[in-house]
Amino acid sequence: MTRTVTPAADRLEDLPDPLAPLLPSAADADRPWLVWYAPGERVELTGHVLSMWQCKIANLLTTEAHTDDPAAGPLVRLDLGVHWRALTWCGGAWLVGGAVAFTEPAAHAGSSPSPGGVLRPADVSVAFEPAGLSADAQVQVLVPREPLATRWPGTLPPLVLDGVADVMPHADSFPARAVGGATTAMVHYPAQAPGTAVEVSRDALVADLTPPLLVTPGGTGAGGAGRAGGEDRTHAALLGGNGRTGGGARAGTRAVLVRAGAAQEAVRGVLAAWQAGLTAVLISPDADEALVRDAARQEGAEAGKPRR
Repeated sequence: MTRTVTPAADRLEDLPDPLAPLLPSAADADRPWLVWYAPGERVELTGHVLSMWQCKIANLLTTEAHTDDPAAGPLVRLDLGVHWRALTWCGGAWLVGGAVAFTEPAAHAGSSPSPGGVLRPADVSVAFEPAGLSADAQVQVLVPREPLATRWPGTLPPLVLDGVADVMPHADSFPARAVGGATTAMVHYPAQAPGTAVEVSRDALVADLTPPLLVTPGGTGAGGAGRAGGEDRTHAALLGGNGRTGGGARAGTRAVLVRAGAAQEAVRGVLAAWQAGLTAVLISPDADEALVRDAARQEGAEAGKPRR
C-alpha cells in the first residue's frame, strides 16, 4: 500500500519547487553548512564543497541512469544510514528531479512503489557495502566511508560504480532541473506501518520541516513531541553564535546539533537547519554522550536543557 503525503493548502510554498532553493550553491563558501561527528571523525563541509559533490553526483546520474519515463527523474535508493555522504546523494538526486528511497522492508528489498502503488525497482542503488545494493537497480554504486578516500578500497563487483572515483571526473556545476512542488522527493517505510510506503512530495517535505529547537541530547525539545504514529524524530540542540538566523531560530544562533536514528529523519533535520540559515552538525548514531558534548563545545556551546 502506498500513501502520498501532501501539505495542507495553506502551507504550500509559492515557488514551483521549494526544495532546490534550500540546497547549497557554489557561492556558499563563507561558512560550514554541514559538520559530521562520529567516533574518531570530524568532517567539515562548506556550502561550496557540498555543492560540488551534489553537482558531480547529478551529472553522474544524468549520464548513467535512464528512466523509462523521460519526464521523471531517477529513483535513488540509499543504504548509507545516517551519514554526511547521504546528504550529497540526496542533493544530487533532487537536482536532477529525482527522489530518494530509504530502507525498505526485506520483502520489498530493492523495490520502491510508484505513485500508482506498483512496486518498481530503484533506478540507482547506493550503499556502503555490497550486501546493501539492490540487485535489480540498473545502476549500482559503492561508496567508501572514509572521508578522504579517493576510491573504493579493494576490488569492485562487476559493473558496480565507484562512489568517489567515478563521481569526481564529472563537472562541478549542474543547473537544477525545473520540477513542480508535487514531485516526489522522498520515499520511506515507517516501522509502525509494515507494508506501507510513504511518498513525500517536495512541497510536503519542505512544509513539514520543524524549526530547530534546543533540546537535551536524546530528549524532547520545547513543544516537540515525536512525529505522529511514533515515527523516529530528529533531536536538535541550538548552539550559540553570531550567524544569520531564520525559520524560527533564535537570534545569535549559528549551528544546530542534529541527532537521528533513521536516515530520512537526519535529512529532515539537516534541511531544517539550512532553511534557518544554520550550520547542521550531524551526529553519528554511534556517538556516545561524551562525543555529543564535545561536538557542542567545539561548534559553539554546550547543549543545554530546553529553553522556552
